[in-house]
Amino acid sequence: MRVPLDCYRILGLTHLSGLDKIHQAHRDRLLSMPRREYSDAAIASRKRIIDKAYETLIDRDRLEGVNANESLEVESDRPVLTLPPQIEADEKDFAGLLLILYELGESEKVLSLARPYYDPEEAEHQSARISPHDPDLLLSVSLSYLDLGREYWKQGQYEAAASSLEAAQEILLREGLFLSIRSEIQADLFRLRPYRILELLATPDNHTSEHRKGMSLLQEMLDARRGIDGSGNDYSSLGIDDFLRFIQQLRSYMTAIEQQTLFEEEARRPSTVATYLAVYALIARGFSQRQPALIRRAKGLLVKLSAKQDIYLEKAVCALLLGQTEEASAAIDNSSEQEQIAFIRQNSEGAPDLLPGLCLYSERWMQEEVYPHFRDLMSQIVSLKDYFADEQVQAYLEELPNTGALSSEWTSPVGGDRLGLLSSLENVPNSGRSFEPNPAISSPEPKLSTYAPETPNRFQRSVAPVIERPSYSANGTSNTRDLSSTRRLGNVPPPRTSARTVNEPVREIKRPVQAQSPVTPPKRSRFNVGRLIVVIVLAIALLAGFISLLVWAIRSLSGSPRLESITLEKPIATLVQSIKDNNAAPVAQPGPLDKETATKVIETWQATKSKALGKGYEDNLLEEILVDPALSDWKGRAKELKSSNSYLQYQTKSSDVDKVVPDGDSKAKVVAKISESRNYFNNGELDRSASKDDASYTVEYDLVKKDNKWLIREMLVF
Repeated sequence: MRVPLDCYRILGLTHLSGLDKIHQAHRDRLLSMPRREYSDAAIASRKRIIDKAYETLIDRDRLEGVNANESLEVESDRPVLTLPPQIEADEKDFAGLLLILYELGESEKVLSLARPYYDPEEAEHQSARISPHDPDLLLSVSLSYLDLGREYWKQGQYEAAASSLEAAQEILLREGLFLSIRSEIQADLFRLRPYRILELLATPDNHTSEHRKGMSLLQEMLDARRGIDGSGNDYSSLGIDDFLRFIQQLRSYMTAIEQQTLFEEEARRPSTVATYLAVYALIARGFSQRQPALIRRAKGLLVKLSAKQDIYLEKAVCALLLGQTEEASAAIDNSSEQEQIAFIRQNSEGAPDLLPGLCLYSERWMQEEVYPHFRDLMSQIVSLKDYFADEQVQAYLEELPNTGALSSEWTSPVGGDRLGLLSSLENVPNSGRSFEPNPAISSPEPKLSTYAPETPNRFQRSVAPVIERPSYSANGTSNTRDLSSTRRLGNVPPPRTSARTVNEPVREIKRPVQAQSPVTPPKRSRFNVGRLIVVIVLAIALLAGFISLLVWAIRSLSGSPRLESITLEKPIATLVQSIKDNNAAPVAQPGPLDKETATKVIETWQATKSKALGKGYEDNLLEEILVDPALSDWKGRAKELKSSNSYLQYQTKSSDVDKVVPDGDSKAKVVAKISESRNYFNNGELDRSASKDDASYTVEYDLVKKDNKWLIREMLVF
């Protein structure tokens, strides 16, 4: 192997350099030593190549002087030497050759020449004396990858930069060489990680693998920091405030389900910021996908924040979406956000309650403050009317315990399941402002700060990635805001006090424009038929008793033969125990989750639900079939019923498992169709408006295996 080298290039000169500059460049090159990791053999090889280039240039200068003298004596058409002088390096000086090329910034040429030797697949076919494990060879290759990665970084090609850095790291790790350089590469990868996450998450929707990779890197970063507002170190040089801003920038590139999964998990660390962001994700997904169960979970998370945060308006919105109007009004009264309350009251003038203004505020809030932070929702239009008209929503709201919030006004006189709230929504004003999607935010483009060329291996705070994203103004136009200057960071709720803490950043809520107030239709009076039913049942019982007595008397008088005694095949004690076992709720069986086992789990749940929400309030049984978050949710329901002196009476007609989807050995999803009747009793009286003789719905159960037993972790009604 012989590689031609430009002698001027080796010495760092141009072709017009004179003899004095050649002497000076030669001395400078010999005095400037390479990195200390190179061996003496590589340094000696480098010196031989530099000396040879110097001698070649000196000889060329002498030869050109002779040719110049000859041209004065003899005219000749023969051209003077014009090609730049070159030398050739062979295998014995290969290490010096790569070292010189690396010093000259010829990283790609180093990799091209060295690949047949350091690449394990290509090295097998080489019979040369150069070893693929030679430290000097691998050092030049890894340093070339490092420089190439930093160059990509400056150009804003973050994934290409990461690929080069990881290639350098892999080579050195494989041979266990140069720990200091490996640490340098790893430090660059840590500083590069936020840029990579932004670039990967901003890829188009069809680039699913890149998007998943970005989410994985984000999770690694969160784990290293021990949460969004944790005390760990991810070595990215981002402080807590910078990282909160970074999370805010990422949100518009993640879908609602991605944010829900991420922030619910982070909230368990625990984290106030993550809890509030999880609330936003649950509300957004629950409303857009017509799953009120998610909104109920968001409401549960808000309870955890209420001790230190003024989140009553968010609670009011959740209560409204769950049909709990009285609770929503109470939350508004407890809020200290006077400007928003004034808006709600002004748009409820002439109405018996604050429902019209709250409906308008909720719709504006979700359109302008919630949806724009989700990749899959920012172009959608919010409509409370469509939400409450959805049959799935209506079915779930009918399932909720009637604690005075779901009173008779929610059922219209005509139409059965159609919610009367829709008539109120018909009159909600829009103030001349239609919620059309803003094209400026439909396809967000990241604006990423690049590496400072002077410090290619430093990710300073001042160049933390910041995305400027257009947002809605009060008049419906888009305006660009710098997230670092807003009062509201990540939609995190404000603390009750004015002092700002890490876990309690301040927020800014956009004020909806005021509009005319609608008129809420009067409540429909409720006909109480409880007493009538009791009278009818007693009359039927008396009549049946009289008929039975009459039949017995007729048989006695007619001398009817007595029935023969029945011999029991089992002892009485055994039979009694058998009856008890048959009446007991089926127990979820451990083992692989097949359809039969899943059916037993669902039957156990239906029986447990009936007892926990029934007259006896046996909510302790819930722990035998549920785990959080479902356990906390249903215990809360039982507590609400008991506090309002109400209970539910269920009778399961059928529970058919349609599908079982295992997820490893300890997780599974089960889809089942449930048919049941439900009677709601308040203060001992049957409330037919909240009862249903035939309720059929489909449920997706999220099951986990704990202590060799299958339990329900979550359930969504379809």
